[in-house]
Order: sequence, then C-alpha cells, then structure tokens
Amino acid sequence: MSRPPNLRQQRFANEVKRILGDILHEAASEVPELADIALLEISDVRVTPDLQQVRAYVLVTPKEKMEFVVRLLNQYQREFRYRLAQRIRHLVKVMPTLQFFADEVELRARRIEEILRNLPPPAKDDTQSALFSEE
Repeated sequence: MSRPPNLRQQRFANEVKRILGDILHEAASEVPELADIALLEISDVRVTPDLQQVRAYVLVTPKEKMEFVVRLLNQYQREFRYRLAQRIRHLVKVMPTLQFFADEVELRARRIEEILRNLPPPAKDDTQSALFSEE
C-alpha cells in the first residue's frame, strides 16, 4: 500500500500541473497535430516521494483522439521536460522524468454520467403507492 503524498509532493505536483498546462497551451500553436484538439487539459499530476518521476494525466476532447494525443505528448516529452526544467530548476536538484497518461478515472465518470442521463425515468410502482395509502 502506498503512502499518501506529503505536503512537499502536493505543492510540487500543483506547481508542475500549472506549469505543464502553460507549456501545453504554448505547444498547441507549435505542434500542428494538437491544433485539431478542442480541449487538452492536465487533470492530475502525481509525483514520486523523491520527486524523480512526474506522471501527468490528461483529458482530451474529442475523446476519440485520447490515445493519439497521449502518444504524441509522450513523443514530445523531452521538449516538454526541457521547458519544465527551465521553470522549476529552483525547486529541485534533479529534473524529474515526465510521462503522460490518459485520465481513465475522468473518462469512466463521464461514461457513467452519460449512461445515467440516458436511463428511462423510473416507472411508477403501484405496490409502493398502495402501501403508503393504507397508513
């Protein structure tokens, strides 16, 4: 069982998330493949306790392009890591590795919401109403 992140990890992860969001926003104009994406968002950043690895979870709209965008981000991860290093070099001694992943939790939540919205309204149950009317 893993330990919950300490305060230093949380602060570092929040800072990296903010900076990566800015970097991806800048990269959207430089990388032509990212121009078609309606929404590219860093939903979560997790950092190892030694601050050596950063795992960034992304959300993409349209969701059909999720796998493509994650592969593309991982192809450009060296450039993103370099840009990140320029902005966080005063926070860490060793620059962490950077990996991008699809945010499966958010995708599952969206799918559940979609299923719930498409459910038919509940049928009126006559046995329940009869029970309440007898009282």
